[in-house]
Amino acid sequence: MRARLQWKASLRIRASRHRLWAIVDDISMIPKYHAEVGKVDLLSGQGTRAIGVKYRCTILEGRKGSCVEEVVDYVPGERFATAFPEDSWGISRMLRDFVVETVLVPHGEFETDVVLEAYYEPIGWKMRVLNSLLLRRLMARRALQTIEGAKRLAETT
Repeated sequence: MRARLQWKASLRIRASRHRLWAIVDDISMIPKYHAEVGKVDLLSGQGTRAIGVKYRCTILEGRKGSCVEEVVDYVPGERFATAFPEDSWGISRMLRDFVVETVLVPHGEFETDVVLEAYYEPIGWKMRVLNSLLLRRLMARRALQTIEGAKRLAETT
């Protein structure tokens, strides 16, 4: 059972769903559209998403650290969901069952909405308060910045 929806970020991009899928399905491209990720290690040895595939995203500047992501749901060309089982910042100890679902919704032949939805449960009363006051909005803003990076990549290449 999935945790409660905490935030949603979406953006319409002038690119076909096929073009966007080629970008988001290729794990090695994450640093090209995610401004904070400097490096990706393919822990499962696979460069594209599929259920069970794990990879590590490393932040090299600013709030340095890394997180392991695992694909837990996958419908080719349409959507995937990624869980965050471990990280160096302690997020996995503060948020239970953290999963982000990415969905591509076509609008005609050359426009696509990219939708990110995050599901998790804050652990403890302090995290519930922090989540309500700040964390949800901060994470949604960062997710939107990531979608904007994919938009730049899709619309300029």
